[in-house]
Amino acid sequence: MDHPIDATIDAKGKKCPMPVLMASRALKALQSGQVMLIEATDSGSQSDIPSWARDTGNELLEATTVDGVHRYVVRKS
Repeated sequence: MDHPIDATIDAKGKKCPMPVLMASRALKALQSGQVMLIEATDSGSQSDIPSWARDTGNELLEATTVDGVHRYVVRKS
C-alpha cells in the first residue's frame, strides 16, 4: 500500500452488510482527505465496498486480495 492510513477497519469474519456498515460508521470520524483501510473476508465486499465508495462520493484508491483477505483503501471526500 502506497497510502498513509489514518484508520483501519477489521471486518474480517463479518458477513454482508457489516463490512459496509462498519466502514460507513468509521468514515464519519475522519476528516476530508483522510484514508481508511478496510479488511474483509466476505466475498460480497468485492462489489459492496467499491459500490459504497462510489455511491457516497468517496474515492477507492486501492482494492487487493491476499490470502483470502480483501483490502480496500478509501479516501474520504
